[in-house]
Amino acid sequence: MKVFVVLSTLMVAASATYCYRNVNEICSKSHHSSDVPLKNCNATYGHFDKIHSELEQYANVQIEASFKYLLMSSYFGNFMSNRDGFKGFYRKLSDQAWDDAKDLINFITQRGGNMNFNDEAKFWSDDDEKVLQIKDNLSEFDSMSNVLDNYKKLADEALKIHAETAKHTEADGSVAHYLEERFFNRQAKTVHTLAGYVNDLKRFFSAPDASLAVFLFDEYLQTSM
Repeated sequence: MKVFVVLSTLMVAASATYCYRNVNEICSKSHHSSDVPLKNCNATYGHFDKIHSELEQYANVQIEASFKYLLMSSYFGNFMSNRDGFKGFYRKLSDQAWDDAKDLINFITQRGGNMNFNDEAKFWSDDDEKVLQIKDNLSEFDSMSNVLDNYKKLADEALKIHAETAKHTEADGSVAHYLEERFFNRQAKTVHTLAGYVNDLKRFFSAPDASLAVFLFDEYLQTSM
């Protein structure tokens, strides 16, 4: 019992960041309200607070990417374009980006953070916004190159966030492991696939029978999913 009392006293005196200290302060009062916040009784630990905003921004930009790919899917799925392969492929990317955003939000809250949907990404430059915006009358070739650039940009940002978590004085292995498991391998495969599709479309658009070649490529996209 004496040992417990000594340890408890040391815990209270050691740091103001302990949940135990918050609880002890409240319970020591004769009257206290249930509305009094326990500011240190949360799921936050490590250096998550240093990377919290970057993860929020990355989740928000995944939501934006999901809607962008969904717009492209709708564009090629209408009666004028009638490219069901492109429609399905971009819809698949849209669903994946949406799932990534949901999983990121779940991870953020699991680590004790709150999700701010107004935390806009700071890594888009004016040139990025200009080049990667969806234009009218996109061809199959234009759209695939646009998606490749967009996807590579997001993959680069995942690497940068990972590098932030690996700083010697602010390392957070949990975040680093999450990014590695959730994004890196799949992003590498998708970038490789998109780059291959862009170069294939370049050859098709240069061929005398370009319309037939692109039609067959669209059929291939349908069967590959």
